[in-house]
Amino acid sequence: MFEKQLSLENLHISPVEVYRQMGYGEKAPDERTVTEVMRLLASVTQIAVPRYCYMVKEGCLENDLLRMCGQEFHPGPVIARQLAGATHFAIFVATAGVEFEEWRKREDLLESFIADAIGSVVAERCADEMEKALQASIEKLGWKRTNRFSPGYCEWSTDEQRLLVPLLGDPNPCGVWLTESALMWPVKSVSGIIGLGEHVIYRDYSCQRCQLTHCFRRR
Repeated sequence: MFEKQLSLENLHISPVEVYRQMGYGEKAPDERTVTEVMRLLASVTQIAVPRYCYMVKEGCLENDLLRMCGQEFHPGPVIARQLAGATHFAIFVATAGVEFEEWRKREDLLESFIADAIGSVVAERCADEMEKALQASIEKLGWKRTNRFSPGYCEWSTDEQRLLVPLLGDPNPCGVWLTESALMWPVKSVSGIIGLGEHVIYRDYSCQRCQLTHCFRRR
């Protein structure tokens, strides 16, 4: 398993990304919100320790069924189409970290909202850094990669995180563990897979085909 610890300086989080996550789009929020975002970003930079890890496994995709390491996964037809041609799969976890989880607990509603948005951005950017590292490693093999997909996307049940995360060989990869309802703690964490191989094609997310109207990818 390849694992790396990062810092917020590595991720180059901008206030604009936080505004987008908060729902402002390309518009600037009010002055108070801008001030609070800048203050909280400066505060968390000294605290957060984002991490990611990944491991590459052989797998076989048949129609909508993925077999890997003796387990069967049901990612659904939308994800299965995007994974077509993959012979190997990178299993990953990326997290804003336990330190961030403790920091984001706040009584003030605005602060809590901003901290939640920052955590979402940090976890996703951490996953982006994981993809960069993975890309560098597979180029030596002449492989290509798909987009990344997580349980909870499209029709892939979140429950299958119970099967996916243990394949990393650590009960708590990057300090992440699963709750009884198969959700991750720290909350600001991401798990999933990336299809690898000589014949895969990288495609953007097919949100127009997905039935999950609440997914953040639709923003």
